[in-house]
Amino acid sequence: MRNRIAVIGECMIELSHLAPDRLAVGYAGDAFNVAAYLARTAAPGTADVQFVTLIGDDPYSALMRESWAAHGVGSAHTRAVPGGQAGLYLIRTDEAGERTFHYYRSQSAARGLFGPAHPPELDDAIADHDLVYLSGITLSILGTEARTRLLTVLDETRRRGGRVAFDTNYRPAGWPSPAAAAEAMSTVLTRTDIALPTFTDDQAVFGDRIPTDTIRRLRQAGVTEMAVKQGPQGSLLADTKTTIEIPAVPHVKVIDTTAAGDAFNGAYLATRLTGTPPAQAAETATTLAAQVITHQGALLPPTPART
Repeated sequence: MRNRIAVIGECMIELSHLAPDRLAVGYAGDAFNVAAYLARTAAPGTADVQFVTLIGDDPYSALMRESWAAHGVGSAHTRAVPGGQAGLYLIRTDEAGERTFHYYRSQSAARGLFGPAHPPELDDAIADHDLVYLSGITLSILGTEARTRLLTVLDETRRRGGRVAFDTNYRPAGWPSPAAAAEAMSTVLTRTDIALPTFTDDQAVFGDRIPTDTIRRLRQAGVTEMAVKQGPQGSLLADTKTTIEIPAVPHVKVIDTTAAGDAFNGAYLATRLTGTPPAQAAETATTLAAQVITHQGALLPPTPART
């Protein structure tokens, strides 16, 4: 069975430092990273991954779309906005491999998602997928009316038998306050089947003291499957009743932690969609995340095309 997955978000021009005065150009963004790693991990013939966004008609947007195809990600539900342009961000990493992001995206075409420039027929197309994925960063670029339209799409997805996966992925610069982020994210969590948060994000947004607080809150929201990522402490995997610990891969030489959580999410979803038990899926996801943090930038080089 070929699962149809729609990943909603923004892909940007990524500039990462090779040296203080030299930058490497790539194309990434949290939701797109998940799409790329989902397509990379999925067994041949098991996943049709489509990225849903708005891009510009500038040269970099065209190159970006080509890069999606190289990673096995489709763009059937992406539209180019005349006169629009792609957002941009720079990554700086410290000696421990921890990253800092600097965004230049106020005029990004993707900010029009679910707005007047987003054709209404795409709402129906998105809702017809087996799985719809989005993140807190996706929410942060949408206005109030666009978020309401998105919620309607998520409701319709579930009504048709599809599932919703959500990572609360939090970047403070995208929100007026943690309370505003919590309010918007909570409306999605009540429509979420699979939650894939990072504990430090939920600690900052919701005030969770310990990871089990996160699990308790997600269960109260109606989430039935969750993996709470904890970086070098591994992850906590839970359903409505049980919780188990998944350890991190030990002794990894960290170069760049960018997209480690995205890699986990993509690999976890790809593996779960084939019926693999959650614990085994989380182990696969943990292994991929450990590989990603030994590499500079968000995305590993594309693998050869598979059928």
